[in-house]
Amino acid sequence: MIVPTSFKPSLTRIRSKRRSKKGQDVALHSHCPACLHSLALVQETSSIPRTLSLNHFDFSRPAGFNRSNARGKFIHNSIWKTCPLPSLPVLLAPTRFGTYGGRFAPESQMDALSELTLAFDRIISDCNFWAGYLSCPGIRPSPLRLAENLTRHAGGANIWLKREDLNQHGSHNIRNIVGQALIAHRLGKSEIVMDCGSANHGIACAAICARLKMKCTILMGSWDATCQKEDVERIKQLGASLITVETGSASRSTLRAAVNEALRYAVAHLSTTYHILSGPIGPHPLPTIARTFQSILGEEIKQQFGGGAGSSRVPDALVSPVGPGSTAVGMFHPFIDHPSVKLLGVEAAGAAPLSRGDVGVLHGCRTYLLQNDDGQILDSWSPSPDMNFPSVGPELACWKDMGRVEYATATDDDAVRGVQILRDQEGVDSGLGTGYAVERTMKLARELGPGRDVVLLVTG
Repeated sequence: MIVPTSFKPSLTRIRSKRRSKKGQDVALHSHCPACLHSLALVQETSSIPRTLSLNHFDFSRPAGFNRSNARGKFIHNSIWKTCPLPSLPVLLAPTRFGTYGGRFAPESQMDALSELTLAFDRIISDCNFWAGYLSCPGIRPSPLRLAENLTRHAGGANIWLKREDLNQHGSHNIRNIVGQALIAHRLGKSEIVMDCGSANHGIACAAICARLKMKCTILMGSWDATCQKEDVERIKQLGASLITVETGSASRSTLRAAVNEALRYAVAHLSTTYHILSGPIGPHPLPTIARTFQSILGEEIKQQFGGGAGSSRVPDALVSPVGPGSTAVGMFHPFIDHPSVKLLGVEAAGAAPLSRGDVGVLHGCRTYLLQNDDGQILDSWSPSPDMNFPSVGPELACWKDMGRVEYATATDDDAVRGVQILRDQEGVDSGLGTGYAVERTMKLARELGPGRDVVLLVTG
């Protein structure tokens, strides 16, 4: 329930509004712990902290958990015991991150977004949901290992590699894709539509949809699809429908075109379709939902680097490539309140809204984007399909203005050299997106000096 802090409604008013809405779902929501606790926070009658850390829950015996439905797989799974969950606010984040974000959506979509806000608040408070989430094959911690050769080659701080390229289907966005697919299934949607630049994300979406017996529609720019023919065929083999979007020029037939068409498709099929965006973008609550699931990535780093619960050890710096921002927001969010940890995002020079853009509105939210003086969106360019996007998630824009995250750019030549350095030094064949951040990571390691630790996110 999202309300201004100055507005303190009575319990009677809220319950009367709920009764005026039809449906059993509303009746169930009136007893939702998160909703009732949110009301208590507004009325300043709750003694419970505003932050509910789900990773402190005892999931071995969650209240109301149906062990027969779990089929005995969860409790005895090592990942079930060790995979961290995000620290989630009981009350969803406001519709804006500072001056960024918001809900700039057509009127026909507003009711659906409001319902999704309440539904998400309720679903993430359910232990059974997290049990189902952790049981999915693609949800497992990716390795974090010391890159000894790269550390010696750079000279300076220890460089650690967070191997997101080893995720199932090679998708660094898989935590968000699986989480939102399960939400769509709970909401009774029959179809998931998703836009993507890298076909790996489309494969991950098609796979979870096949598991849930849901229709899957993947949208890609025609340029991106042509460059990834083998992976596009894998999407089709998993039973998904693939729509390629042609906008008249190769430079525009990319992720931006796919997002535009997916938004139109989702609005036209609003009652049956759930739209998963390619990053933490879109109108509220979509950036919050994406960040919630992706922040498990950062929680994994905390647990892996710290050596277990209760440890205070954290890296000295984190480095992530930045496109729309799904990896960066997930990696950085758990460390935002750790001022000793330096956070560095690296954009492609030809697609750098945070470094070279202006504030505007695109795809339902206010953020930094590439635009001309008339507010028209400019073309972006990067040979990496996940980096080639003219805007970025609003939370990343807010962190820029706060001065909490530093952003830099790297050229395409830098990216090619970075990929080759990882191959030569560590035998790691990363995606081109990671290449943009390699040399910046080495430079940062030299600046920090020996005995310090830098974590570089490696995408597939």
